[in-house]
Amino acid sequence: MQHTELNNQQPRCKELSITEEQVRLELNKNRIVRILYILGGSISLGLGILGIFIPGLPTTPFVLLSAALYAKSSEKLYNWLLENKYLGPRIKSYQRQKGVTLKGKYKIIALMWTMVLISSFLIINIMTVRIIILSSGVIGAVVVRFIVPTAEEEEK
Repeated sequence: MQHTELNNQQPRCKELSITEEQVRLELNKNRIVRILYILGGSISLGLGILGIFIPGLPTTPFVLLSAALYAKSSEKLYNWLLENKYLGPRIKSYQRQKGVTLKGKYKIIALMWTMVLISSFLIINIMTVRIIILSSGVIGAVVVRFIVPTAEEEEK
């Protein structure tokens, strides 16, 4: 392959095929790393839950990070998160589709901007904070639209 061909290709994630027994053996060997993953996953989950209520703080990326960290550290926590009534379907959908559909991205951006505008103009009176919230909204919209992987619509 030539150098130009490499630049035009999208990076692809390799799926790993590991049995449950191999995962458990790896988890037992790295107790400190597992504890750090659980700690990071719990902090990320807390931020994701806060993101439901705080405009500009994203929910889905933090919840997905929590799922990834729990998957490396605790089968029990990972399964608990996947079975969660509110957060589980988001994670399962993302895993199944390998991203967020374009329709889903537009819904996310619309909801995010609704909250950003309400916060900026109805709640916050300090101009500096307004600018920070609006800037965060722009960054969030760009990230959701262009960086988060776009999945194909599922056929029903």
